[in-house]
Amino acid sequence: MSEFLQKIFGNQEVDDQPFPEIPPHTHDGQNSPLLAPSSIDSVQIKTGAIGTLALADDSVSSEKIIDQAILTEHLDALAVTEQKLANAAVATAKIKNGAVNASKLIQTEAVVTLSAQIDDAVIISAHIGTGVIQNAHLGNAIVTNAKIVDATIQSAKIGDAQITTAKIADANITSAKIGLAEVKNANIENLAVTAAKIQDATITNAKIANATIDNAKIANVAADKITAGVINLTSTGYLGTPYGGIRIGYLRSIGGVPIYGLQAGPGHGLMLDDGVHGYARMWVDDSGNRPLVIDTTANDRIFFKAASGNDILRLYGNNAISGGFVDVQTSFRIGSNEPSSPSNGEMYYDPSPSGMGAGGRLMIYNGFSWHAVAWFDDI
Repeated sequence: MSEFLQKIFGNQEVDDQPFPEIPPHTHDGQNSPLLAPSSIDSVQIKTGAIGTLALADDSVSSEKIIDQAILTEHLDALAVTEQKLANAAVATAKIKNGAVNASKLIQTEAVVTLSAQIDDAVIISAHIGTGVIQNAHLGNAIVTNAKIVDATIQSAKIGDAQITTAKIADANITSAKIGLAEVKNANIENLAVTAAKIQDATITNAKIANATIDNAKIANVAADKITAGVINLTSTGYLGTPYGGIRIGYLRSIGGVPIYGLQAGPGHGLMLDDGVHGYARMWVDDSGNRPLVIDTTANDRIFFKAASGNDILRLYGNNAISGGFVDVQTSFRIGSNEPSSPSNGEMYYDPSPSGMGAGGRLMIYNGFSWHAVAWFDDI
């Protein structure tokens, strides 16, 4: 056919050239020719075509591995060593419950001693053998209430005399932890029970020994603490008050006879007061020979009444509402001795006045001289 085919290259006729010889392709990695770069992509590679022998040593780097491509079944047993774990890489959630037992712990190094490294309620009573934790293993005040599960520590777990004062935190023993009648008299220091430690109304009469409460233990007695009854005093005893020298009971002996009653100092005495309506006061005055004084309200009146309620005697002063006079509604008798220093209006009865005829006369002083009241038979 070459005589009929004319090849022109660069405006020149070129003779025919034979095709290059193609070497055999064995796919054995020895006689295979090199491929152009990037000429084979994932589409040209058959699934499963690349085996372990096709990979060069160290040819698969971390960049060639897809995230989460390596599963548990891809790891050989014990393949993950301590050097392969980052610091703090194993969290509590990564450890299966019950996976860490006694055989997995280094006996001389695995016991944690700091309470801050143990979560609350992690170690329960079932994990602790009877008699394993001794008093010498516990630091002072290390075991707090928050580290002990309720009702975990039973009496059988505590050795005799194992709980010392140093093992009890301040204020940790509450009343609920103390059995009834457990605190004996020998356990209470002298003067240890103060008023603040005794509840209100706790001390009953039966708790007080006879003759224990003396005067020094009694504050001022209020009226509501005194019940009706008799206050027994000795033959010379009395009840006294500091102000005014008032006392009730034995007062003095007069003529060898003991006198009992109410005594008050000068200017003090007995007062009857009904509040806003008025009062009456009686006392021994400190002037002259200590006269008896009766003081009333501004009405300035004194009534003497019988059991029937009728007035027997009414006395009015100079400033009384009804004027200054004596209103006598019963028999009234005045003295028969002439006063030595009479005042205006003063009276006395003269049984035998001279020069006035038979019979006595009522004599009245007018401020200058005495004048007799004329009787009917003298008129």
